[in-house]
Amino acid sequence: MPSWKRSLPRLAMPNSTPGVIVTFFPDVDFPARVVAIASQVTPLLIIDNTTDPAARERVRRIAANLGAEYLPQPSNRGIGAALNIGFANLRARGFSAAVVFDQDSTPQPGCASALVSCAADDDNQAVVGSNWFDEVRPNHRARHLTPHPWLPLIFRRVEAIQEDLSSVTFVITSGSWFNLKIWHSLGGFDETLFLDLVDVDYCLRVRLLRRTVAVATAAHLAHNRGNKRPVRFLGHTWWPAFMPPDRLAGLTTNRMRLILRYGWRRPHWVIYEIVHTAKILWDVISLEDSKLRKLLAMGKGFLNGFIRTQESGLGPRVDH
Repeated sequence: MPSWKRSLPRLAMPNSTPGVIVTFFPDVDFPARVVAIASQVTPLLIIDNTTDPAARERVRRIAANLGAEYLPQPSNRGIGAALNIGFANLRARGFSAAVVFDQDSTPQPGCASALVSCAADDDNQAVVGSNWFDEVRPNHRARHLTPHPWLPLIFRRVEAIQEDLSSVTFVITSGSWFNLKIWHSLGGFDETLFLDLVDVDYCLRVRLLRRTVAVATAAHLAHNRGNKRPVRFLGHTWWPAFMPPDRLAGLTTNRMRLILRYGWRRPHWVIYEIVHTAKILWDVISLEDSKLRKLLAMGKGFLNGFIRTQESGLGPRVDH
């Protein structure tokens, strides 16, 4: 049993809202992002999955300069394991909630306070996501997944424009507030997913427990979406992901596992994932390089996802 699952002491709940960042070889812009994050949360925990000694020392110095708490990990066990370690640390110290930021995201002024405000009056609130926008394409704002109110097989993607969204299917981890009591009751994040769709899995389990996933309209976050870059094709500008083959394989594996795990209970989400996968295929075939390697990687990921699901079972990881 992971150490964070053991019984934790009950302490008086601090008034401040802590933050958690998981790092892995952060880029040159990371120090400026951490300054913006540290101004909105306290304490700030940096869970470092970086394995190179020189790169690790750089992260340690950045943390020390800001007064952040630095927790280096002996090996990279993925985003889910790192978040579980950070959340367990905070819960043991009496905190009831935490805000998570990626190393490549920048909260805008008032982001964390808007998340806390959105969650303040609802004990059923498990996760509150931010109203993020693409750092490379500032006019491209987040659209959040919800089922159609009358047609459960159909999904909608809605923007948070004037009011908070009280119920969405999932939010990204970065720029999100988490209820630590609910996190503990769910058994934490699924560490076997390692990286991709860890946030989706967690939110789907939250919804199975009839808890709420919301979006705070006033919580603005500049989010860097990986290797996306513009490509002109057929008179239109497209923004393919340009994921490397290994990342595509891992993403496809996890997507298959989650579809088999939750699909029959969340059909609108399955349809969304199928459409999203079709878009990735279109991008790879029409717009990206290394087409054959990436297509083979996706095929390998599909088979691995099916095999791993058969080995581990279909049920969601919900601890009551």
